[in-house]
Amino acid sequence: MGTALETAMKGGKVPDTKAKGALSQAVDKIASLTRRADRTKEAVAETGALVVHTAETQGSLFLASLAEGYFGADKLKLGGVDLRAPAAILAQGYGLYESISGKGGEHALSLGNGIMGSWLASVAVSAGRTLADKAGKPAAAPAAGPAIRGEIGAPIREVLLTPEPTTRGDEEERRRPLHARPRPDNRFARARAA
Repeated sequence: MGTALETAMKGGKVPDTKAKGALSQAVDKIASLTRRADRTKEAVAETGALVVHTAETQGSLFLASLAEGYFGADKLKLGGVDLRAPAAILAQGYGLYESISGKGGEHALSLGNGIMGSWLASVAVSAGRTLADKAGKPAAAPAAGPAIRGEIGAPIREVLLTPEPTTRGDEEERRRPLHARPRPDNRFARARAA
């Protein structure tokens, strides 16, 4: 047996009190679903905005640090002042002003935070090296990685692929093409036979 609302929808007779109660329940359910849909819609929009702001912060941090690595820390300075610091402060200040004015400002604030993060990371690395020098501790070597602009993090090792000849016969043997040299015993065949 269905509810009074289902009975009414099918054209059946329902007493007025039950019809009003069923209609009231239906309106409540619709309102509840509408509120839930609105909350979900807001949560999705807010999550999307957070993803965008995170990407802006990380992207600006990456690009500012990339500029430092590519051009060098000295090229980012004007009169001894790293340009990332004032640029970050301007972007953050503008973002805060826009936010207070009710005009948003989240994007400028995110970009400023990324640039500020890049500058602060460089300042922290420099401060760490200074503390290590004062403590008499040798600074940590940079992580091994590919050489950048001729800088090498590890000493160069010479690898000798061909042994130096010890006698005149060895020198002549080394100059002979590989296909013309006598073959040594096949040690792999011996290993399989054993």
